[in-house]
Amino acid sequence: MIWNILFLLFCSFVLAQVATLVTTLYLHRASTHKSVKFNPVIEFFFQLILWVTTGINRKQWVGVHLCHHAHTDEEGDPHSPLLLGLREVWLKNVIYYKEAAKKPEVLWYARNLKLSWMERNIFNFSLPVVGSLGPIIGIVAACYLFGIWQGILVSGLHFFFYIYLNATVNSYCHVIGYKNFPESHAFNSIWAALSTCGEGFHNNHHHKPGNPKLSDKWFEFDIGWFVVQFLRLFGLARVC
Repeated sequence: MIWNILFLLFCSFVLAQVATLVTTLYLHRASTHKSVKFNPVIEFFFQLILWVTTGINRKQWVGVHLCHHAHTDEEGDPHSPLLLGLREVWLKNVIYYKEAAKKPEVLWYARNLKLSWMERNIFNFSLPVVGSLGPIIGIVAACYLFGIWQGILVSGLHFFFYIYLNATVNSYCHVIGYKNFPESHAFNSIWAALSTCGEGFHNNHHHKPGNPKLSDKWFEFDIGWFVVQFLRLFGLARVC
């Protein structure tokens, strides 16, 4: 029994890591900061993975993140732990994200982002019925693979891991850690970076947002950058 539970925990964490990897590569580095461009086929699979595992709207994500960069840790920042409190942002990051995503002044930052036909008409969580199919398909697939209650458990834990691992970047990494660039916002955290595919090197990122590589020192390992380099070998990605 204990080994079965550990296996399900492992599968949930791996699934959350896949969603986190797509988040940092496609939502963050490619869509928001335009520092890397992926092959259209890779982009389609990224969009599909996000739809099934998170239901995230790309335009909303980009708008919220660019707003965060424009007002980092000052009035207007959608999720600053220095203004709202570390625990508050870590526990309620997804709530602050959803609230900010509804505001026209936040979405203004993503005004130039072009969504694909699939994103506008299928991979769109805001659409009634159709938009909700992504996460439902993901849960049904998990139930088919692991069994009903096991699939529900895996899906639930996946959402938990994904939400709170990524919330760590917006909360912990703005309060605790070390800085390679003292004049820039945020902090770096080795453990946060390892669990968020490089996103934990947040001080490096705020120092140079347009850099597709989030690590800076020899001891910092950016998993996301490693994947970008791997895709570049096959002509599936290029650094802009």
